[in-house]
Amino acid sequence: MEDPGTGRPVGEVRLPQEVLERLGLKPEESLRVLDVGARTVLLERTAEGAATALPWDRQLVLTSDVRAFPLADVLGLVHGAGKSGFLFFTHRDHAKAVYLHRGEVVFASSNLKVDRLGECLLRAGVINLEQLREAERLHTPPNRFGLVFVERGILTPRELWNGVKYQVEEIVRSLFAYTRGTVYFWEGEVQPDNVVRLSLPTRRLVAEGVQRRDELLRFLALLEDPRMELEPAEQAPADLASTERDVWEALREEAEFPVVCRKVGLDPLSAARTIQLLRLVGAVRITRREDGPEGGTTDVAPADEEALRECVSNHAKLLAELVAPIVAVEGAEPVGRRVGRVLQEIGERNPDLLSGVRLGPHCTLDPEELSRRALRLPGDRRRDVTLALGELVSYLEFEIKHHPRITDPDPFLSELAELRAKIDDGI
Repeated sequence: MEDPGTGRPVGEVRLPQEVLERLGLKPEESLRVLDVGARTVLLERTAEGAATALPWDRQLVLTSDVRAFPLADVLGLVHGAGKSGFLFFTHRDHAKAVYLHRGEVVFASSNLKVDRLGECLLRAGVINLEQLREAERLHTPPNRFGLVFVERGILTPRELWNGVKYQVEEIVRSLFAYTRGTVYFWEGEVQPDNVVRLSLPTRRLVAEGVQRRDELLRFLALLEDPRMELEPAEQAPADLASTERDVWEALREEAEFPVVCRKVGLDPLSAARTIQLLRLVGAVRITRREDGPEGGTTDVAPADEEALRECVSNHAKLLAELVAPIVAVEGAEPVGRRVGRVLQEIGERNPDLLSGVRLGPHCTLDPEELSRRALRLPGDRRRDVTLALGELVSYLEFEIKHHPRITDPDPFLSELAELRAKIDDGI
């Protein structure tokens, strides 16, 4: 058949078994002709159950190698030109797609397990591993996976909507960690198969994606430390993708990250992201060999996660110290009402971190709840935590300095200088 717009041949092509083998295709796979040039032919692999077909009925207007033109530049170009269309990225067995309308992201998809809805919700701290495994047991295709969480009362419909939005954003942000691969862009409106259609700011996602790439580089530096060891679990989750299972299998024979990369044939950044997922689902444990006569090993969390948790914990400690003398002279109830109103106002400006957060019985904040929320934040998470909780710190300091029943606040505030310095150094 021919594309009515260009007159070029398109459609599926069946090839002899010998040709399929030489191309590395499975017997049930076929090829679809996407574009024909004077000396080139672009083919798409097709198979039953595969991801959304590439838009052969749209104009392929851009093709580039990520080594020469990073994805941040390509997506920035599409955004700046206000183009609508379908951006497709592929590298080895990784395939990701971004749908755009007038330069803004409206949907994204991926064939990687690390980018599935359940794994994204787990990584964001919205669900735990036990809830994910329960949903996987109860899910019956072709029903949508996310509905299981709503039916079981694990998530509200609104929380599921936010989860799908977070998943799409994570897929887009993950693109910028790739240093190899090919990107294609077909111009023209393309409706995603999924009924969800979002409107997300492309410029922000590019900036956040570059920052996530930098966080991944820090995690990579952690893995490349010769003291680090990677310990696979006794049993791997049954539904690992091929690359993830290859890494897990390699870890059963070798505990050092650089050797695993060579055995599996992955570049370090791709391997690091795969290990992030394996660690998340309990398939891999990261430990550090301790120096000294006693030796031994200790569990290690990613550096950025540890730093963020410490930032939240220090703020929670400082807030608890600041509110304590006010509660001592007034009682918890009136202080809780007053500080609660301030917290609500700050929460309206920082909803992802503080919306719905309530003070505890002693007018304190739960650091674990705040950490879970902070880990879900996009962009510069420590900066956002410091700005939001810093407002509450400033308010409480003002109250102490001007409270009629606290006669000499300066010595008390001086005792908190060391804790304030830890927070300021962590920004």
